[in-house]
Amino acid sequence: MFEYDVPENHHITISRDPGHLFTLTVGLLGDLAAQINSHEVETTRVAELRNDLKFSARFFDAYCEAKLSADLDPYLLLLGSASYYLCGLPGSSDVLSKRLAYQGLDVGGAGLEGILLWFLKGFFQDPVSPSRTIYDKHIDKISRSAMEYFNEGTGIEMLFEGSDNLRKNAYVYGTPRELLFADVIAALIKKRVQNSTWYGLPRYSALSPATWLPTLQKPSFVRELWPAQQLLGERHIFSGSSGVVQMPTSAGKTRATEILIRSAFLSNRTSLAIIVAPFRALCHEIRDRLISAFQGESVSVEELSDVLQTDFEINAFFGKQQVLVVTPEKLLFVLRHAPEIAEKIGLLIYDEGHQFDSGIRGLTYELLLTSLNALVPRTVQKVLFSAVITNAEAVNLWLNSEGGEVVFGTNLIPTQRTIAFASWLDSLGSLEFVAQDNIDEKEFFVPRLIEQHTLQQMPRERKERLFPEKGNGRSVALYLGLKLMPKGSVAIFCGTKRTAVNLCEMLVETFRRKLPLRAPIELSDWNEVNRLSFLHECNLGSDASATQSAKLGVFAHHGNTPQGVRLAIEHALKEGSVRFVICTSTLAQGVNLPIRYLIFTSVYQAGEPIKARDFHNLIGRAGRSGMHTEGSVLFADTEIYDQRASRHEGWRWLQVKKLLKPENSDPCASSLLSIFQPLQSADGKMQFTWEPLHFVQTYIKDSSAFTDYADKLAARHSGAGFTKASLEFQIETKIKIISAVENYLLAHWDDSETVTPEDNVAKLAQGTLAYHLAEENVRANIIEVFKLLKENIQRRVPDALRRKAFGKTLYGVVDSLAIEAWVVQNLQKLVECQTEEELFLAIWPVLEDNISNEKFRKCTSKAVLRDMAIGWIEGRAFYDLFEMLNEANARFGNGPRARHPELEHAIEICENALAFDGMLAVSAITEIFELLRPDDENTPERLRKLQKRLKYGLASAAEIALYELGFSDRVISRDLTSIAGLASPNQKNKMVRAIERKEDQVREVLAKYPGYFTGILNKIIP
Repeated sequence: MFEYDVPENHHITISRDPGHLFTLTVGLLGDLAAQINSHEVETTRVAELRNDLKFSARFFDAYCEAKLSADLDPYLLLLGSASYYLCGLPGSSDVLSKRLAYQGLDVGGAGLEGILLWFLKGFFQDPVSPSRTIYDKHIDKISRSAMEYFNEGTGIEMLFEGSDNLRKNAYVYGTPRELLFADVIAALIKKRVQNSTWYGLPRYSALSPATWLPTLQKPSFVRELWPAQQLLGERHIFSGSSGVVQMPTSAGKTRATEILIRSAFLSNRTSLAIIVAPFRALCHEIRDRLISAFQGESVSVEELSDVLQTDFEINAFFGKQQVLVVTPEKLLFVLRHAPEIAEKIGLLIYDEGHQFDSGIRGLTYELLLTSLNALVPRTVQKVLFSAVITNAEAVNLWLNSEGGEVVFGTNLIPTQRTIAFASWLDSLGSLEFVAQDNIDEKEFFVPRLIEQHTLQQMPRERKERLFPEKGNGRSVALYLGLKLMPKGSVAIFCGTKRTAVNLCEMLVETFRRKLPLRAPIELSDWNEVNRLSFLHECNLGSDASATQSAKLGVFAHHGNTPQGVRLAIEHALKEGSVRFVICTSTLAQGVNLPIRYLIFTSVYQAGEPIKARDFHNLIGRAGRSGMHTEGSVLFADTEIYDQRASRHEGWRWLQVKKLLKPENSDPCASSLLSIFQPLQSADGKMQFTWEPLHFVQTYIKDSSAFTDYADKLAARHSGAGFTKASLEFQIETKIKIISAVENYLLAHWDDSETVTPEDNVAKLAQGTLAYHLAEENVRANIIEVFKLLKENIQRRVPDALRRKAFGKTLYGVVDSLAIEAWVVQNLQKLVECQTEEELFLAIWPVLEDNISNEKFRKCTSKAVLRDMAIGWIEGRAFYDLFEMLNEANARFGNGPRARHPELEHAIEICENALAFDGMLAVSAITEIFELLRPDDENTPERLRKLQKRLKYGLASAAEIALYELGFSDRVISRDLTSIAGLASPNQKNKMVRAIERKEDQVREVLAKYPGYFTGILNKIIP
């Protein structure tokens, strides 16, 4: 109740004093400690007691939070911290131990409370101060030998001897409390030793302690392995075994990845490790963390840009210990241009490995792994980290044949979690808390939490404005966020980017009307909020809803948040500088943020129910280990709970109930299999079935045959719910998948005489995840599709050099031939272009034809798209580009329902349509031009420069070099080039030297921007 600021006179009356549970909870702690200290430990019994001890830990924690007896708090915090540690929740143990200080700590333990707290804090730098009790000599011996062991790896015998003597002394002379403390201290010592990296890493990696010594003595290296990391060690992942690992958020995957890399390097299994992550933001986070981890060591950590060009030195990957962090698209490009790299790879780590069914990008990820399976030696270690999936064994069989491990760590949730639903049946709303494993079982409720406030009316307004509005889940979500924000960081999940924008607008409008609640800025780092607001204004303009909400301390985090702004928000959240974010599923894409309260406005995502695995990825963000002992997942839509028993409205309750069960998570699927799925009506209730291979055969015969197909089919079956828009999307998706398969076949074409085309194509098909997951009849169809497409390629692209060039793009046959035909026709025109701007105007028709982004295609003014693209590569701000849309009177869509332009449209067109689709088209033009004119080096070089400008929206090579160094914001990279000496370097290594020379001026410029970018500078110049 105190957590939710319920007035004490409205607190729920406790019918029975919870103090009666002390005997049980303390007894459970004592029983587990005694069992750990036993000479004959019963593993099964320890596991049972450890699970039971979670109840004790939560009880001690909750008793203190309820402020039932302040005098007991130090004692209960000690017991709670010890209980959390011994039951396998070290992060929660840290949270409680940090609330205690050595000075003045006296809970009747004759000095034992001091060394107990010393072990709980785990900072073994200074010995425990004497307390002038009978235990002093034992405490001194234990603390000094613990310091020796945890800092140097020696003295373990003395540590255990001291522990045993302490217990013997307590058993002879001690009070019951002293005896409990002695037992708990001895158990903690054993667990600390077992969890320590000194003990675990040599054992788990099969390497000697001497090999690990320099790493273990590094001050920044982890001193202890958490349960998830120990599980990986026990399953031989750190000693070189491949595997598929399912691990919840915050369980310690980042540290596990570091240890995995270190083990591979220290054992000399390899000097090249590659980490593949499907999202650019996730690549950034992985790179930043690994750079910090390996700082000062001879290990190079590089994040390759996701521009499809050879902007790297092949030789730089060899001869030293190297970690590369890449997107699937970039690694495919690298392998197709430099296949010799595959022979040097010794460790492959695939992050977010459940994303194979996420459309065309998921298929690209799958085909990358298929390629690597065929290219890399069988001895290469491959580890795939995934969310909760129900077919991990099948994925492992595909990835690692018979030899891989399947590691289920999904039960290793690092913090406790509560589930609650907003209810509003009376004048004041409440939160109804339920059991996580059965939401029909009510646990408790928080009354009088939701209270409506009357807002100030604007001139001439007559209608009363209230906040929150009954029946409006979005306004309830905002209200809950504002009420809970003083207690910890808040994230409000929205199903779409548009909803996130609307919530920002609602929040700004509500505070404009004098809402009598504290704005989040009041509890945030005021300077950092101002710097973030300034960056928003530079990118989006002062009128943008995201800028206005940022000034209040509330930040939008979604797919149309500019890259630099998004990175800065994430950093500020991690550092605790800000505490309120409104987000979409970008929050689930691997980025680890310290969220205390996760509030759902809906369980829908873009009109579809959110996938169970994405949902569990999201709720895994609630309760950051080491910062909170629990996280709360709140559902703001009051209809879910209040209508749960309704015959017609109870479906929402059933849907949430299904989502909350991890066993209902989706299996890992393959986008390739969607070729064989029937077309569906817009509501998903009806299907249009055809012969499985008919679509592919029609595509091969004439791909333009589908131009009017959706229109005709929708007209013929409109009564069954088929719509033109839905059918066009499904057909276009199938065509993209076919094109991706064509490109895969082009890239893996075998022109040798030792393998027949039929055998080769069957082998390629059989290597896909789709083939491994499919039923026998579908497997035959997959092989047949590959054969049909291979025959089509052989017929339409008979020349081996052309096939090789086409295979280096990400396009299929139809698009590659169309681009080739255009390049042939305009070859001389391209040669005559002297600048990137001239080249851009020349190739614009190709870009326009090959950008498939929905917003780009639906824009009614085609001329303004070209003008916007020019403004984009010139580095103009998003608000300027948005204004261009307005001035051109552009609309999105057709007919009376066409939408007016919004700022998000401009961002979407630039950062997605131009920066991704447009960049791919330039890459293809470059490959084909080099095939046709191998003697011309100048034009391809200009095309590559243009490609990077199109990717980043920047005007100069120096700006791009700064951006790729980590200053990943267009405004900041441009601003830095205003410093004399930073406007000319066009390569990252030259730019680093220039920054070193101008460090003071660089710091001065960065001081007005968010702290994330100064952090980047500190990594460049330690």
